[in-house]
Amino acid sequence: MLYNNIILSFVFKVTGLVTSLLIVPITLNYLDKEQYGIWMTLSSILMWFSYFDIGLGNGMRNYLAQAISEGDYERGRGYLSTTLIIISAIAILLCFITTILIFVLDLNIVFNTQVLGLTQLRNALLIATVCTLIVFVAKNIGLVYVALQKYAINDLLIVTGNVIALLTVFILTKTTECNFFLVVATFTIPPVLIFLFAAIPLFRKHKALRPQLKSFDRNYAKQIVTKGLGFFFIQITSCLVIFGGSNLFITQTDGPEAVTTYNIAYKFFNLLVIGYTIILSPMWNAYTDAYVKNDFTWIRNNFYRALKTWTLTFFAGIVMIAISKLFYRIWVGEFIEVPYFLSACVMLYISFFNLNNCATFLVNGLNKIQVQIITSIVVTALYITIILLMGNSLKTSGVVICMAGSYAIMSVIHLYQCHLIINRKASGIWNK
Repeated sequence: MLYNNIILSFVFKVTGLVTSLLIVPITLNYLDKEQYGIWMTLSSILMWFSYFDIGLGNGMRNYLAQAISEGDYERGRGYLSTTLIIISAIAILLCFITTILIFVLDLNIVFNTQVLGLTQLRNALLIATVCTLIVFVAKNIGLVYVALQKYAINDLLIVTGNVIALLTVFILTKTTECNFFLVVATFTIPPVLIFLFAAIPLFRKHKALRPQLKSFDRNYAKQIVTKGLGFFFIQITSCLVIFGGSNLFITQTDGPEAVTTYNIAYKFFNLLVIGYTIILSPMWNAYTDAYVKNDFTWIRNNFYRALKTWTLTFFAGIVMIAISKLFYRIWVGEFIEVPYFLSACVMLYISFFNLNNCATFLVNGLNKIQVQIITSIVVTALYITIILLMGNSLKTSGVVICMAGSYAIMSVIHLYQCHLIINRKASGIWNK
């Protein structure tokens, strides 16, 4: 099953890769450079919502995978129902708070722009917020497929939304003038429909997992929240602040146009993340299943295989730096100039991001995340301190170097924990 998932995931990830490459020049040609930078910044802000599930999705994913491995589908239904009810309540609260902020804040100052009117920004942010919060709940349908070790289906759901967005933006370029609101709607509405429709075949086939209000269980809620809070601290620090906040930091230090330049480099080198994730993604719940069965030989062999694959991606990144100028010229034309130094900085950041994922997928799958919580909080605090102290002097490359350094530090610590775990030498906090 693991290798079938990898093959199918490869197909869907390649489709997503091609889609992500094509959608950039098409969207750039539809919006101007500054509006595209605003959209990238807005996308980063929307991504923050996904971290406000306080880690419940990942906590549920692990407990659901364990229940399914043990054949206890009734317990699995309880975990899923409890999670969906809590996350739905969080989504409603977030929607209320965000709507107030949209009408209170001066969005032109937030996005450091005057190219769009306040009303345009508000309308775009409102539709994006509502759709994103619906997906905030519905994306757990994809996690159920993952818990069933059908990771490729979750990939299919994601790539389908990207393909629809690509086709829609292309149609917009042929039928309408530049319209920021339509672009936002194009990227945020399709995922809502896709995840909701995906629930139909899932619960028709796995009726024992079908969510019910009466299946809400306080004990399950305590378990999920306790474990979820650990994932939440990890998400809210290393993921939200370091990764998700990059566009906002760059906007404030270099302006929206610098965000566009950074994102061109990021999307190019993010191909390394996409390629590596094809191998890595199915491993999380496969590690969980192997751990339940006490199969440490399988865990050890596959972890070292994943580590060797990372080495190949690093050398591939060096080649990508060498050809980056040519690739950018073919991809987006002369419209945007990306310096070699920025490309090298982004490649280092992406490489250490991948290396950290190699380690954390193992510790996450085995539910041993206390070390990761501590490193995420401490390193993120260090990262923010440097950003605030250095201020505008950092510029885009400086922000990216800080991101790369943060993930490098976390990688070393998490790899050491993995070494202890797979050799059964982990004790104390290293085994929690």
